[in-house]
Amino acid sequence: MMYSKMRWVVTSLVFSLVLAVLSAGCIHENPMHPESHIESGSEGGTGCQDANLEKSQSEVLLLLKTITESLNGAITSFNDREYDGCRAECEQLKQENLKYAASIESFERLVTNASRSGSDETYYDAQLPILHAIHHSVNESASDLYQASEYASQGDDGHAMYHSRRAAAYVDAVYANIKRFNENAGVSNSGSGSFASPVPDPPDPEDAPALKADLSDIPDPYYIPKSRFQNTHDEVKRLLGKGFITPYQCSIFDCSEMAAYIEWKLECHNVTAYIATRDDWQDGYGHAWVIVSLRGGKYLAIEPTVSVNEGNLGAEMITYEPEYFVYDQLFEDIYGASEFFGVGEWDWWNKLELK
Repeated sequence: MMYSKMRWVVTSLVFSLVLAVLSAGCIHENPMHPESHIESGSEGGTGCQDANLEKSQSEVLLLLKTITESLNGAITSFNDREYDGCRAECEQLKQENLKYAASIESFERLVTNASRSGSDETYYDAQLPILHAIHHSVNESASDLYQASEYASQGDDGHAMYHSRRAAAYVDAVYANIKRFNENAGVSNSGSGSFASPVPDPPDPEDAPALKADLSDIPDPYYIPKSRFQNTHDEVKRLLGKGFITPYQCSIFDCSEMAAYIEWKLECHNVTAYIATRDDWQDGYGHAWVIVSLRGGKYLAIEPTVSVNEGNLGAEMITYEPEYFVYDQLFEDIYGASEFFGVGEWDWWNKLELK
């Protein structure tokens, strides 16, 4: 036996469940008081493998408790119209969710390498996808709450409403999956019934308002003709130089501003470049990078954050990895990117000198 047959259950007594968005744009909270609590059994399983599994699972659930508390804090700030505080709590929530994702991966590796009975295997095959689904829903909730706060602070009630409704739907999914996790633990402890799967992602609200971007904050002229370079790997490498000196700052000078700057610099030197974006990148967050059209119909990609995060030269930002050529949006210039996401997503010129 792998370890105690009494499965752990996620504590939920202090959690609040987002149920709906009111007409004024607030997320309505309602206390959730199931009978569940964290439990550990006392029978069997005293080996090193069992202890490691129990410890790893405990870390996952404790991080999940922290995440839900932070999520409730962000919701409270949004409802109280403390939009700066809500955005700060969403950033903290994203960092906590990264730690939660890493803890799931560690736990999953231990489960994969453990000697499991048939019932153990079925149980974990059901629970691990639920833990991953919670991570995804928390990501979506945090991103939409952040955007709802940003739009609300700008007086854009239409977009604030859309993102707050979407956030509410994903928080519903978080707690629905917590409920399923607890139900599966109860099924395993009783030795009867079948295990539940994760709840599906909620559909996006249908009434997304059209974005009317104000492009007046983009410098004019923006693209300034400079010495002409060719669309080749070596020429792009020369233009990238030693990468960025300005430090990476999340939501201030991050992948979006970096990608926009690189696209601007390449286009100013006659190199055809595009801004690519993807909503669900490797860590579940949105990401932006640059794709360059080379001679002969080939392409290269530029990962803008490499030189900052790893201290490498700009040349090492160039990549041909396949995942960089799968994107949700591809923009020919700063104007298309700004119409879609807003100028504030790309405004590197407020952090670097335009010259």
